Amino acid sequence: MTEEISVLIIEDESMWSDSISMNLHDFGYTVAGIANNFEDAVIALGSLEYDIVLLDINLNKRNIGIEIGKLITAHYRKPFIFISTVTDKNILKEAVLAGPSAYLGKPVTPASLIATIQSAINNFHNHVVADVKKEEDYLFFFIKSGNKYKKITWKEVVYLRSDKKYTCLFYSLDKTEYYIKSTLTNTLRFVVPQDMQNKFIQVNRAEAVHVSFITEYAGDEIKTNYKTLTVTEAFVYDLKKELRLTS
Repeated sequence: MTEEISVLIIEDESMWSDSISMNLHDFGYTVAGIANNFEDAVIALGSLEYDIVLLDINLNKRNIGIEIGKLITAHYRKPFIFISTVTDKNILKEAVLAGPSAYLGKPVTPASLIATIQSAINNFHNHVVADVKKEEDYLFFFIKSGNKYKKITWKEVVYLRSDKKYTCLFYSLDKTEYYIKSTLTNTLRFVVPQDMQNKFIQVNRAEAVHVSFITEYAGDEIKTNYKTLTVTEAFVYDLKKELRLTS
């Protein structure tokens, strides 16, 4: 089983920190801690174990999140994401100078949160400082293994399979199964990027397949070069529609 990526949240509004924490837990992330002011944030940064930081620019009605961001860049060398409703161009220009790996505007949705965390990790490891703009969906994500991060490209995922509270995915490049702490329904709705969601077709209550890997559809079976999946009656119509089959 892969390890969970840990997140430190620095946010002064409990409504947002609670909502973000819940979404992180739902999608297999660990919340390392929550700090709601400058002093607690500094202590948390120096004492907790975390992989990435979610950081509000406007902390306690001041833009001291930018100073915390500069501190993270200079001393802790961890990826961090600015979360804010700030629209002032001068503030946003200063925020870029702090070296964020991504930027996420409020309100935060599960899909935007997961996509932005993944893009931030990618930007950080590629030494890219994010511009302060709306993040787009990314066609990859990272799975933590030890102190390393495995980059998974969605176009190479053959199928998704429900495994209780997890979704198992089969990755064609290394012929390995990886696990995401998310139900199949939530994975298809929130984790798979929007540009790829029409590529995965659910064939039964527990499985979905990437259309590019389908080699044959006959009777109640979908075949790929890696696995044969059973198609149940409830999903036949949608499957034929997506495959553009008329009978």
